[in-house]
Amino acid sequence: MIRTTVLALLLGGAALAVLLTLFFRPSNASVQQAPPLVWNASAADVVFGSPTVIDSVMQLELDGTGAGLVNLPTGNIDAQDFSFIHLALETPAHHRVVTIVWANTQNPEEPHAYTLESQSQESLWLSTAELRGWSGEIDTLGLRFSGGAGDTVYIRDFSAFPASAVRQLQAIHSDLTSYAPWNSAAMNTYTGAFNAASFYPTMLAVALLALSLLAYGLLLVIFRKNLRFNLAVVALIFFGSWIILDMYWQNRLLHQLVDTHRQFAGKSTEERLAVGPDAKLYTFVTQVKLLLESTKSRIFVTSNDAYSGMRAAYYFYPLNVYWSLYGPALPHKKALRSGDYIALIQPSLFTFDAERSRVTTPKRQQLKAELVFSDPSGTVVRLK
Repeated sequence: MIRTTVLALLLGGAALAVLLTLFFRPSNASVQQAPPLVWNASAADVVFGSPTVIDSVMQLELDGTGAGLVNLPTGNIDAQDFSFIHLALETPAHHRVVTIVWANTQNPEEPHAYTLESQSQESLWLSTAELRGWSGEIDTLGLRFSGGAGDTVYIRDFSAFPASAVRQLQAIHSDLTSYAPWNSAAMNTYTGAFNAASFYPTMLAVALLALSLLAYGLLLVIFRKNLRFNLAVVALIFFGSWIILDMYWQNRLLHQLVDTHRQFAGKSTEERLAVGPDAKLYTFVTQVKLLLESTKSRIFVTSNDAYSGMRAAYYFYPLNVYWSLYGPALPHKKALRSGDYIALIQPSLFTFDAERSRVTTPKRQQLKAELVFSDPSGTVVRLK
């Protein structure tokens, strides 16, 4: 029974691989004729950063602003000739942002970009069909890094390839085994797939289940003299498909556990907030609290983003904070008084003109105010 179940799952998996590569291959695979763009560290064009090439690996030191940019010597290429991009970085830092950038000859002033979600960058395959803007004639294809000044990245491979069955399966494998930290949106919606993923894992698991059941039926026909239908095998095939799907989830869960431990272990509550997902907002509120004239002052939080507004209000507590999700951001003008604070958390429909010392509300009302503190997260003013 176990051997029959395993054989049915293996046959179902093989059938799924054939189905994906034959019937779901890139639409332009049959017309691709260009040779692959293979990584050559010595020939790559370094725009930002200081490179050192050792064998085929480029050691790139980011510049004083924490930026690095490496372009492939592509010339003009047709986007439809390249279905997959392979990227291999050694020991990428968790705080570093890696972006693939390219520009079309039709509109070179507006380049396209895809910021990598996956933290698994030792060998990452991407399907270009899922990259928004990958079309037409491309004259620039590069890899952009953003991190700390003097950070070092090691680029082992950055290549573009035409379609093949093996590369397609490698891209699907990258989608299923890569890891990306959860973000604030994951508490409400979790698709289980990257933006550049070609297939949802749940759909692949359902397809595996269906094909494995068909494989079991085929085994019953071929070995009908020695094999009899067993409902337990059907149950085990279903259970096995579910376990395979759950292994995908457990892989990401364990990665998240390691990432969370690395980020927060051994830190106090304040230190955890200072490095957490709301680090910039928490730091902003912490700095503002030190500048308040009185802890009894009223603080009105305004933001066009519900999450940012609510989180800012939360970090201001237990002060006298007002935040409304559905009602007006401020009470009637007559209810406001001198000394009240207004926190304009970005993005906000409220604007502050420092030269005129005026806050303009969405309804064009003018309030006299003076600047207390401002940074990219927002601005806090005190009413006069």
